[in-house]
Amino acid sequence: METWKEKEVAEFAVAVMSKRSVTGVGAEYEKSGSGNDWQGCIRLEFDGFSDARILNLDHIWKDMIENEKTIFSGEVLACETVSSSGESVLLNTPYEVEIRVSY
Repeated sequence: METWKEKEVAEFAVAVMSKRSVTGVGAEYEKSGSGNDWQGCIRLEFDGFSDARILNLDHIWKDMIENEKTIFSGEVLACETVSSSGESVLLNTPYEVEIRVSY
């Protein structure tokens, strides 16, 4: 039996916009494609303060693929562990995410 992570799509487009940007307006990340190229958009990394910000879209893709949804638009938090003076703090950064899929 095929799992949701193995499914192919006719087309997809992903756009990720920072909600805390003070510089230019526009997408911080954009990708489109077909087939199983969408699998490269499940976990995205962005530059953070001391490490990478991880934007995990696993749960969104799973819901979209399993239920053949064609659009997602909403806020998703990216997580980053910031270490300073021997202490670690989890920093959540909001991103606006739009995903469009055709099957």
